[in-house]
Amino acid sequence: MSSKPRDPLLAAAKVIIVLAQIVMIFGIVMLGIGIGALFTVGRAEVAQEIAAASAPAVTVWFIVAAMLVGAVLLFLGLRFLKELLGIINSVGEGDPFHPDNAGRLSRMGWIMVIAQVAVMPLAGIAHWLAPFLDKADRHMNIDGGLDGGSILLILILFILARVFREGARMRDELEGTV
Repeated sequence: MSSKPRDPLLAAAKVIIVLAQIVMIFGIVMLGIGIGALFTVGRAEVAQEIAAASAPAVTVWFIVAAMLVGAVLLFLGLRFLKELLGIINSVGEGDPFHPDNAGRLSRMGWIMVIAQVAVMPLAGIAHWLAPFLDKADRHMNIDGGLDGGSILLILILFILARVFREGARMRDELEGTV
């Protein structure tokens, strides 16, 4: 087997994806530490800020819920990038229409669907918290509506999954006739 020339685009994509994965893992860890801090060392300070903003005591649970949803979204992003890295690796190996890529694209589409659904409660929490945050001179802006770009990406991913599935089938059929 001859060695394939290195593709700088694929190499750059791999580096960017690995760096993004590291950032997402860091974010998940920091959110976990933040949740722990809310219930331990920062408990009194958070309780004071909640009281100063005239927010109900249950507010701390909304903050924890928002942090948990954020961690879920980061985890979904991590999974999305893992699937994308699998596609990039197969393209680098010279086999873009590998049957696994259709599954990867389909999983990426479902990850995006789940992310779109998961961001909605986060937006609701942010909307509920907004007046209390304003009183505490803190601000949060989370848009949780349906995002046209994300919906378009979901459609593209599911269509590409079908294209790759059909391409792999046609390639296998062709190899069987030769």
